[in-house]
Amino acid sequence: MEDPAPLLDSPPSHSFMTSLFNPSLPVLVAAVFVIFLTPLFLHLFVFNSRAATNLPTFLLVGPAGGGKTSLMTAFESESETGKPPPDTRTSQTPLSLECSIPASLAGTSKYRSGNDPSMKAFKRFLLLDTPGHGKLRHLALTQVASPVIRGVVFVLDSSLTDVRGTAEYLYEILLALQRSASVAGTGPPKRLLIACNKSDVFTALPASKIQKLLEEEITKMRVSRAKGILDVEDDGEGDTEKEWLGEGGEGLFEFKGMEEVGVEVEVKGGSVERKEWKDRLGAWVGGCL
Repeated sequence: MEDPAPLLDSPPSHSFMTSLFNPSLPVLVAAVFVIFLTPLFLHLFVFNSRAATNLPTFLLVGPAGGGKTSLMTAFESESETGKPPPDTRTSQTPLSLECSIPASLAGTSKYRSGNDPSMKAFKRFLLLDTPGHGKLRHLALTQVASPVIRGVVFVLDSSLTDVRGTAEYLYEILLALQRSASVAGTGPPKRLLIACNKSDVFTALPASKIQKLLEEEITKMRVSRAKGILDVEDDGEGDTEKEWLGEGGEGLFEFKGMEEVGVEVEVKGGSVERKEWKDRLGAWVGGCL
């Protein structure tokens, strides 16, 4: 008669299945953590980081007090947050905010049918607010040439109490866009929106008047800077780099003339208080996408 003892020994596979369906408490806790934390990790550190780096970005620049931050937070939409936009702050560092517009506003959607399901989606983008203080404007100027920037919004107070100072900052932004367009070559034009904010106040000027005043002031600046370059050349420094704003840099300056150097400029008026900028800026952003 055979010894029955070997029949009592469990095969290795049976032992593994038994431990699998009857895990110890530490193994069970570890498995629960892995199951629930893995999707959270993927969402926070993988998908979000990829989405943020791929979003088209629009740069907000302009003098301090123009209302850049108010415009940005108002564009975020009260309907999404359930709260009114926060008060204006004096920004000392760049601040970004993720926003969205209906896909129907995007320039690439103009050939799509209204029944296309993709027209019901939203296009996401980033608004990057930069400090307007004179000592911190270099932060904006270094961002203008970045390849992720799809458009620049120059925000100013429609009262335009400091025409000269505003025109000087605008001159530097236009010059930076012109340089960037020359490097890009035959690519799409660089786009600038001059957003005349606070148009609801008593001292506000219409956008057309603001455009004329800025063009006249930039004309004077081009003349004075051209004279400075010529004076330096007369002193024998012939290797001085010539940076003319616009084609040729002579005659009356007009924003329309910047198209010849690859920069498109638009001037629009509006008021954050009247909630006008969400639609106006949204339409402009859509044209850039």
